[in-house]
Amino acid sequence: MKEKNQALGEKLSLRETVSYGLGDLACSMVFNFMASYLLYFYTDVAGVGVAAAGTAMSAARLIDAFANPVVGVLSDKTHTKWGKLRPYLLFSAMPLAISVLLMFLCSWVPGSGKGIFALLTYTFFCLMYTVCNVPYTAMMPNLSEDPAQRARLNLSKFVCISAGTFLSMGLALPLIDLFGRGDERRGFVGISLLFSAIIIVLVLVCFFNTRERVQPPPVAFSLGILGETVKKSRPAVICCCAQLFFYLATVTRNSTALYYAKYCLGDASFASLLLAVGSFTTFAVCFLVPAATARMKKRTFTLCGYGLFVAGSLLVYLAGGNLTAVFLCNILANLGASMSNGVSFLILGEAIDHSEYVTGTRQQGLLTSMSMFMVKIGVVLSSVVSAFILDAGGYVPDMAQTGPALLAIKINFIFLPCIAALACVALYLFYRLDDEYPAINAALREKHRQA
Repeated sequence: MKEKNQALGEKLSLRETVSYGLGDLACSMVFNFMASYLLYFYTDVAGVGVAAAGTAMSAARLIDAFANPVVGVLSDKTHTKWGKLRPYLLFSAMPLAISVLLMFLCSWVPGSGKGIFALLTYTFFCLMYTVCNVPYTAMMPNLSEDPAQRARLNLSKFVCISAGTFLSMGLALPLIDLFGRGDERRGFVGISLLFSAIIIVLVLVCFFNTRERVQPPPVAFSLGILGETVKKSRPAVICCCAQLFFYLATVTRNSTALYYAKYCLGDASFASLLLAVGSFTTFAVCFLVPAATARMKKRTFTLCGYGLFVAGSLLVYLAGGNLTAVFLCNILANLGASMSNGVSFLILGEAIDHSEYVTGTRQQGLLTSMSMFMVKIGVVLSSVVSAFILDAGGYVPDMAQTGPALLAIKINFIFLPCIAALACVALYLFYRLDDEYPAINAALREKHRQA
């Protein structure tokens, strides 16, 4: 019992802390790359129609969204010598890497087969990403119960997220040019090979260098317990719902940044600057989060972030074609998004603890997967709505755009993200866990020591 108590409160090594973060470098790298460039690849490089591309991506993400709870339930039932969650990293690394490469072979598929190929390969990618990322996201509470250690893990996670974001968004276009040498089709295949290799290495590093110290017994799925959680744990409900609107805002914005730079600002290469900013703001904010959340409520910090995001986005619109002003206002918007996202995983961990406290059962795999389910629904809505708006505006690839088409691009890049962010603000006005959590954490730590 004494050894177990020491393990639960053990200070994590630098090696383990960094290795945990590297798992999200791989995940964020590939997620942000797909969110930012895949729609453009399908419409402007592979030659898939806007409506067909939007339909294929939306269908794949919808299938994947419903796979999230399945993976969560399976992880809650898992018990192996490697832990509950780490085995999923071991067995998903290679399939995930292969799926990334397959998507970018779409350019060589003839005629009408492109849409079907896009649907099949993107669905495969989404499912493999879920098998890897849902257990990874659920791991943090299992590595330590100590809030201070979780804060270190969160810091490592977001430092690596910023690196992955910069690699996938800031360096993507230069790497595509480097690999393609004027041929975008070959450029996308080249960068997908690079990302595939990085995924295999980093996910396996995360697997081999982490240890699950907190391992609740296998839990059978129960609709009754899920319903009880929804009824009793408001923080869990708020956290999950906010994920939907956050990703609707940020994925829509990122996926249309290249369209906005190319057609509204007249400089496609400027998209690299617009997208790269997010990696630097994430990097800066990850060092701010521990100090800020020690002095203010996570709810307050989150609301401030959404306020900056909305203000910065609207200022981008007012900046018009002034590239310097657009760049500076874009920094403000990305800073706000990074602030809100920077505490989201801490909030999720605390919401899982709250759910266990009020229901007596810890279903962290299921709750994490439900959070990811809402993420995927947000991404699905982003694909559907942004593609519909582009199509309704009369967007035609690689042509001078009409007034309605330019308005459609501005709606996607500026106004729709603002509306989604304001929905998050409305949700977090009802979040009250900050004041209750210290007592809940102490009670659960005592419960786990006695188990």
